[in-house]
Amino acid sequence: MACCSIRWLLLILTMLSTAAWADDAPAQPDTTGSKVGHLKHVEFDVDKKQVRVECQSLAVQAPLEFFCCLRGTNEHESVLRTEARPSDIQVGLLAIGLKPGAPITFNPGAQKWTPPTGPPLHISVEFQKDGKTLSYPAYRWLRNIKTRQEPKAFTWVFAGSRVMQDGKFAADITGYIVSICNFDLTMIDVPDLVSSANETLEWERNADLMPAAGTIVWMVIEPAGKADAPANGKHADSGAERQSGNAGAAANVDPPLSPVKIDEQRVKELHAYWESKVLPSANALKQAAEAHYQVIAALRKEQQRLVEEADRIQRTIDELEKEYQDLTTPHPKGSGT
Repeated sequence: MACCSIRWLLLILTMLSTAAWADDAPAQPDTTGSKVGHLKHVEFDVDKKQVRVECQSLAVQAPLEFFCCLRGTNEHESVLRTEARPSDIQVGLLAIGLKPGAPITFNPGAQKWTPPTGPPLHISVEFQKDGKTLSYPAYRWLRNIKTRQEPKAFTWVFAGSRVMQDGKFAADITGYIVSICNFDLTMIDVPDLVSSANETLEWERNADLMPAAGTIVWMVIEPAGKADAPANGKHADSGAERQSGNAGAAANVDPPLSPVKIDEQRVKELHAYWESKVLPSANALKQAAEAHYQVIAALRKEQQRLVEEADRIQRTIDELEKEYQDLTTPHPKGSGT
């Protein structure tokens, strides 16, 4: 991670020294003195502590695993897609002062999975409708598959993905940008253990609030837990709440004291029972979990390959159908065709 972080840091310093970075033109001096940066499909503002990512809305009719993915990857299970490179988004997050945590990891010593960690993030979405800018907290574009209810307010965490042994940024390869269940190589994840098994997926897109498929949507990423109200009062939550799946808890607030006391002896007995039944199988469980993740990752890669092949075949079918129609459509005499 160190060499990649240095590369990003040098890029950030170069951007900020010129105050702006244009995709196709030389950087222009910023007379306002603000520290802003522009990468392809990504903007960031150091003073505002804000990263903006240009995306497109999707119309997926299936359980979701991602909120945002790289175009051409997991679009069949995501709310948004973007052509922005995940590593460029990472540059923006580093530039506004955020330090990545870590994705979901398995702790051999404790024989358990550790949930993703990192600075909490508030994510919102903006798009144009009838000449007006509409904005929603990103979580409102989700709803429970069974109840059709929106989730309570929650925040994501900046896990930071990983740098692979070949020096490539993992999220650039997988396309995992913002997840709503845990993935080892995702850049932004939910802060608790949430399985990606198909039978446990609980969210779908909230079509009632979303614009039509293909609409340009800006995904706005900011540090969560601000004391002041959201800018322009566009969304009601301040990012001070966090939730994974279906339970929200106010951040930095101690839970109320309760007169209820636990049965210490019963807890010890249950703990001992768990150790006697589970720990002897710890290595087998670890191997099974690792095999599960490897197999699922390989199957998803194969699934994506088939999706791309199907798209290629469909394009060929469309071309042949059009050519056939052109050949078999009668043309009036003298039309020159």
